[in-house]
Amino acid sequence: MGGKNQAAVHTWYPAKFGGGPVAPLRTVADAIATWPEYATAVAVRLDAHDQITVCAPHGPDDLLDGVWRRNPARASAEISRRRLARHRPTERWPGVRVVM
Repeated sequence: MGGKNQAAVHTWYPAKFGGGPVAPLRTVADAIATWPEYATAVAVRLDAHDQITVCAPHGPDDLLDGVWRRNPARASAEISRRRLARHRPTERWPGVRVVM
């Protein structure tokens, strides 16, 4: 998560990225559901019984199909365009399809 405090995202996100107020996140799944692209809104962990647990509130399809699609819950079209310009996913990963 890049060292960002997801539990406190409501305190820093609007100042950093603009937009209206952000409600405090109540669960890990709530936080993951707001990540900026659906393909990045996936987390995997090993539970106490050594079982893999996947949290993908929007499903895993975009990740598995190589689709870069903005998550309107968090990323405006402008923020998404800036992220596309910065991350250049189609240059870095041939075959990635961008859906705006």
